[in-house]
Amino acid sequence: MIKPLAFWMLFTLIAPLTHATGSVRLVVLAPDIAHNLIAIGAGDNIVGIIDNPALKTTLPQAQVVGDYQLINIESVLSLEPDYIIVWDGGNSEVQLSRLEALGFKLVRVKSNRLEDLPKQWQQLAELVGKETNAAQMSAQFSHALEQFDARSQQSVRVFYQLWHSPLMSVNREGLISEILTLCGAENVMALASEPYPQIGTETVLAAEVDLILASDEAPDDWPLRWKNWPDIPAVKHDQLYTVETDYLHQLTNDTLKGINQVCSAVEQARKVKEQGSAN
Repeated sequence: MIKPLAFWMLFTLIAPLTHATGSVRLVVLAPDIAHNLIAIGAGDNIVGIIDNPALKTTLPQAQVVGDYQLINIESVLSLEPDYIIVWDGGNSEVQLSRLEALGFKLVRVKSNRLEDLPKQWQQLAELVGKETNAAQMSAQFSHALEQFDARSQQSVRVFYQLWHSPLMSVNREGLISEILTLCGAENVMALASEPYPQIGTETVLAAEVDLILASDEAPDDWPLRWKNWPDIPAVKHDQLYTVETDYLHQLTNDTLKGINQVCSAVEQARKVKEQGSAN
């Protein structure tokens, strides 16, 4: 008699053979990766997703199989995926190990740097036969990035407010700091030892920042909370702007919109700084 675990391993190993002549079936365990599959024309290949309101609307055919930390193994088994696409470093390794032990083919993709996006498109495209689409999108993305060249411009000191209570920011390791550099800005928390440092308001005061950016997950009154610190140049000159979280925290084609938002705010703060220096 075959034991249950052995049966499921056998089932998952032979399941892809039943799809060999049809479309590739994908379970995707990160929203941004699902959006990137949709972008290259592979949305119909997605049969399973993690819980995400936008994806449930965009992909009504896809079944929810859990969230980042807890995956419903039985739901994944019932979908008979050819591949499970996971975010390298983002999903629970314990859960991923269980899926691998059952014989599933896991494809790990990176979403840490801007250069990872074209690579991700190509990696995903090779699974579903959309290489031409991925190549076109990669060329367009690279061309768009070339329009941002702030290396010769005066640097603007920026504090990025990731969260408000406790006050949190980002160091140099992530996507947000890379975007700040691309826009000719200096992330004042770049040298922090932690990826998401918790700090006090006094640290921002001491850094003499020209610009404060906050994600749209912050309370609507977040700029008013800084008014108690008028000696901060950004507060004194009213250089506090909100940017859209999904554009900056998820690596998709919409990241270009996030770059535009950041660069526009940096450019405005730069003008204010230059006017102040001239007076």
